[in-house]
Amino acid sequence: MRLCRGLFATGLLSAILAVLPGCDTATPNAAPSAPRVIRGTDSAAVDARVEILVVANDPAGMALTYEVDWGDGRTLDVHANIESGLWYTLSHHFFTAGIYHMRCRATNAAGRISPWSAPFRIVIAGEAIVGRGDWWMYMRDAQHSGHSPFAGPSVPVLSWKIQTASPIRSSASYDAAGNLYFGSDDFNLRAVYPDGQLRWQYSTGLARIRNTPAVHSDGSTAFGSSSANVYLLDGWGEKRWNSSVASPILRSNAVRDSEGRIYIGGQDHALSCFARDGSQHWRFVTGGAMEGSPALARDEQTVYIGGRDQLLYAVTRDGRQAWTYAAAAPISGSPSVGPTNHIYFGDEAGWLYALRPDGSLAWRRLLHAPIRTTPAVTREGVLHSITSEGKLFALDGEGRIIWDLLVAQAGGEGSPAVDVHGTIYLGTPDGALVAISSAGQFRWRFDVTDAVHTTPAIGPDGSIAFGCDDGWLYMLRER
Repeated sequence: MRLCRGLFATGLLSAILAVLPGCDTATPNAAPSAPRVIRGTDSAAVDARVEILVVANDPAGMALTYEVDWGDGRTLDVHANIESGLWYTLSHHFFTAGIYHMRCRATNAAGRISPWSAPFRIVIAGEAIVGRGDWWMYMRDAQHSGHSPFAGPSVPVLSWKIQTASPIRSSASYDAAGNLYFGSDDFNLRAVYPDGQLRWQYSTGLARIRNTPAVHSDGSTAFGSSSANVYLLDGWGEKRWNSSVASPILRSNAVRDSEGRIYIGGQDHALSCFARDGSQHWRFVTGGAMEGSPALARDEQTVYIGGRDQLLYAVTRDGRQAWTYAAAAPISGSPSVGPTNHIYFGDEAGWLYALRPDGSLAWRRLLHAPIRTTPAVTREGVLHSITSEGKLFALDGEGRIIWDLLVAQAGGEGSPAVDVHGTIYLGTPDGALVAISSAGQFRWRFDVTDAVHTTPAIGPDGSIAFGCDDGWLYMLRER
């Protein structure tokens, strides 16, 4: 102790402490203090932003990691590398009304954990808007009509954009509150508020999400992934379950019926049906990989899907084959179901087909280039289909070509979307979203920095959302 006092006297203690641990006064093994709430939002509306200002101190001045329990049953929020003694703002959104008690704790770099903070009471009022929106899955609905009852922008401006860490090949869908859902190659599914703020984010770990999430009436979201897993998340972005199939799910989009059952195709040559609890209800095996998505008849009693084996399959609700139709070439796109329950699809030989509900051929039309996307069909029975050469066709209900237009030098993976006025919106591989009038004339072009391989989604306010290979999701609205 004399030596310690002598070192204090000469001002050299800091240089010697490293070799004289008995003189260490920084107590590096002590836990941080319990975080203290400085001030915060104690009442708010459902889905409004709640902010709490907190501070904690570490005896050795180490950086802290906060774990936050908001009291709503969701997983803990984690905020890393926070400076000791720094006032730090925590933020959260509550999705249902109620009284909640937030608490948090701090962990330092040595792994020492503080006690929980005193609970902070938050009252949330209002009514949650839960359920699927108008455009609630790939190509709007389970029939893949691609036809919205709302008008898209006539003079578009960028409302906002949100960046991910990798290309976006997942198209977007909407819930009843106008929130947007989409996946990305960075392994995340995101829910975004109408103003572009992140609502929640779910990570699959290392599985890419290239298909469109399907939102159900209870607010849950279903999607497939490159890890050969089908996921179901609740309205808070928490995983209810995941169930495996035999191969990655890259292009086939999940389809949900009114009871919440999930249908999805895969590279494993099978159409799978999952019950709401995640159990596999049935598995229908075909002769080839299914890259497109299943579509449901309007009465939901039949599921239609095409495969690389050149067959379009009609499968009953309980998983039995009703009929097949042999196309001229492999089917890599998805079928759509029209207002008269006719089934429309294209093949790699460039034929566009219309089948009656019993599987007989109503007509077919050669478009002279592979068709790898889904034809959009309006309530009036007008079809719009894009070929691999970048030519967009409009056809009437009898298969007669109304007009055609070269919109790009090549066709992408995205399908056309049509608004209530018959305006067609389409992404292009040369880096644009284009709008074409019902008469087949260009209306406008919105340029981005990379290829657009997603299908545009039309929101309830007439907004247009689309993802891009540059990693951004863009939201366009009326000027």
